[in-house]
Amino acid sequence: MHSFMPRRHKISPVQFWILLVLSEGPNYGYRIMQRLKDMFKGYWQPKAGTIYPALEKLSKESLITCKVEHREGAPDRHYYTITKKGEEVLKETVIRWSKVMEHIEAYGEAHRAIQRFKGDLNREEVGNLLIKMGEGVKKGAFDLSEIIPSLESVVVEPTEPLRFKLLYAWENGKLEIELEFEWVSTERGEEIQDE
Repeated sequence: MHSFMPRRHKISPVQFWILLVLSEGPNYGYRIMQRLKDMFKGYWQPKAGTIYPALEKLSKESLITCKVEHREGAPDRHYYTITKKGEEVLKETVIRWSKVMEHIEAYGEAHRAIQRFKGDLNREEVGNLLIKMGEGVKKGAFDLSEIIPSLESVVVEPTEPLRFKLLYAWENGKLEIELEFEWVSTERGEEIQDE
């Protein structure tokens, strides 16, 4: 299982979730499992074989303490409490996790703007499309809607140097090829020089 941040204290996602539960107050194994089950709305069913080893590791790392409650006519109950060290690790982990989520969200925002065209074309249509695109690249400008009429009108003006990438892979028994062109737009290039 991947270790969670921060790097000084390697904790797994399960250990992280247990610390979250214990940050609400002391609790015992069965109730920790019930709380996690509620947190995950049934999408994850915590098992004793996962929770108790995680509790043991957290205890060994001094991130939690364990106090045994002796009960007559019933098994002893082990109450776990998060320690100051555990609170620090939890806080660091939440901060680090928040940063990871911000990066994921920023990546998602940047790529939600991507427009895609996917369709069934015959070889002649694909060949003509590539020829038109090639002619547009040579000229230095072309309108995507003139090459693929179903796309909105976007004038593409590649500048030099032009980075070209050809990606190919077998996927589901089919060869898939992707072409990628990348360049710095004139506007962005001017912004970079001004900085």
